[in-house]
Amino acid sequence: MTHALITFLKTPMAAPETPRLRHMRRWWMALCWALALAVLLLPLTKALLGERGALPALLLVLAAPVHGMFYFRAKLRADDHFSGEGQS
Repeated sequence: MTHALITFLKTPMAAPETPRLRHMRRWWMALCWALALAVLLLPLTKALLGERGALPALLLVLAAPVHGMFYFRAKLRADDHFSGEGQS
């Protein structure tokens, strides 16, 4: 006989990652890393390209949260489906 807490801890709390979710997660992480790199290189790109040197960082500032929103909504839908309807 196992304790209820042990049974709870052994229960998966998130849905298994599908190939689509893995692809979306990796793209989101790549956008975040690219944004960090663009911010670190901002003085260099501004020196080379002038005011247009900030454009890559600006685009990444917009792209990372937008893609993150789509990814996290898909992840939450998959988790809800797994925890609610998916298990019978």
